[in-house]
Parts: sequence; structure tokens; C-alpha cells
Amino acid sequence: MPDPKTVLLIREYACGVNRYEVGLPKGRLEPGESHIDGANRELQEEVGFGARDLELLGQLTLAPGYMTHSTHVVLARDLYPSKLPGDEPEEIPVIAWPIDNLIELIQRDDCTEGRTIAALYMARDLLRHRNEQAGDP
Repeated sequence: MPDPKTVLLIREYACGVNRYEVGLPKGRLEPGESHIDGANRELQEEVGFGARDLELLGQLTLAPGYMTHSTHVVLARDLYPSKLPGDEPEEIPVIAWPIDNLIELIQRDDCTEGRTIAALYMARDLLRHRNEQAGDP
């Protein structure tokens, strides 16, 4: 998040649905890489920013009844410009989105990926809870 009210999304081609999708940056871990380090690397490759503050929020599964795949959700804050070369075949557009406006985001035809939607709600609700606990509006 570049600031407490904005999340950075990317728009990239999703071959499974044969269209461009808006979502969070994501990727596979390199051998020996931690979830935090992998998230920061993917952020730099896909969004062009690094983060000084990274926090593991939890884990999401897709279909735990028959798949072992899981996604670790990392909240990245205190961003700074930093671009690493990635493996994407084209430049990835970055979209700044107000985190309090998730309803409008999920109503878009190009934002349908469940992991993105769940992760955004996890982050938004955790940040709201922390702000309430601190007495911030």
C-alpha cells in the first residue's frame, strides 16, 4: 500500500479465462525464499515498488478437499520505487484503488479472482480493526 487508504493492483492476462484481469501481484517462491522475501520480490517485479514493512496476514486455500495449493497473503506497506526484471511477457499496468471501495472493484467484470478479493477484504478489515483499537478514524 503506498498510503493507508490505497492498494496497488495490476492488470495482466489470465490464460485460464482468456482475458485480462485486475488483481494483486502474485507468484511462486524461489527455492529457499521466505514468503516475505518472495512477496517483496514479486512486488518489485510486477508493480515496480519494494516495501519496508511486510506482514504475513494468513493463508488461503483454493479447494482444500482435493488440492494442496495455498496462497500466503502478505500486506506490504511503506513502499519505495524499486523495479526488478520479471518473467512477464509484457509491461504490467498498475492501478491505484481505494481500499474502502472494494464493492465497486468486485462488481467489475475484470476482477473475479477469489484470492485477490479475499486478500483485499482481509487487509482492509485488519487495518480497520487496528485503527479502531488505536482510536484513529
